Amino acid sequence: MHFYQVIQQFNAENSDEHGIDVPPHWGQGRAVFGGMAAALAMAHLLHVIPAGMPLRSVSVSFVAPLNAGAATVRRRILRQGKSVIQAQAEIEQDGQIALVLLASFGAPRQSQHQLVADTAPQWQTEKVHTLPKQGQVPEFTTHFDYRISHGQLPFSASPLRQLGGDIRMAGSESSQAGILELLALVDAWPPVSLTLLNQPAPASSLTWTIEFIAHDLPFTNTDWWRYLAEIEFGAEGYHHISAKLWQPDGKLAAISRQTVTVFA
Repeated sequence: MHFYQVIQQFNAENSDEHGIDVPPHWGQGRAVFGGMAAALAMAHLLHVIPAGMPLRSVSVSFVAPLNAGAATVRRRILRQGKSVIQAQAEIEQDGQIALVLLASFGAPRQSQHQLVADTAPQWQTEKVHTLPKQGQVPEFTTHFDYRISHGQLPFSASPLRQLGGDIRMAGSESSQAGILELLALVDAWPPVSLTLLNQPAPASSLTWTIEFIAHDLPFTNTDWWRYLAEIEFGAEGYHHISAKLWQPDGKLAAISRQTVTVFA
């Protein structure tokens, strides 16, 4: 099932507590891919946010594994002011909270300070690695195309603490990219931590915060988006990773931070 097909189960008629189907073939280890899980919660929340309130920041806690099958998603507005909305969504499955998402929406306001972000880095395109579409890779990665231009493949004993390149959704079904697609594109990359290892070992996201910089998004999910991540600190089985995603025109779209548990 394609990403856009999964999202079609959400609409403005849904009640605050809504039963959903978590799709198969989007697995990552013993759970559904985190970008998909976050997108399911956010897709339910967006329908109660008024126009003119762009999403500014999202914080996600992956509480328990979310698996393919039936689940319940709930939403509520925590506080709504004139220019900012704070909201929450959570997904429950089999009586257990699997994911909690906190989102901050903010209307644009006048400011004397306009600070320009760095544009997308440039790399040598002839030195590109790709993730295989079959074999010992998470099944969700078949829904994406990767061009790794900076850093190395997972489990290659890379000496670098960085990983970057270009990404897009696989297939010919092109649609307007939005917040939900960006959640998937950012989280679809393997943690940089795995590239440092010389043999397979599990890793999973504990928490994830993503801030959205661009809100026009005049591109599609099948355009190439540029990504760069770096491990800022790692010890005691936890790595702290910062990352950025740039639009196809080089404009910064999102800033991401993750705490990743590494079992190696």
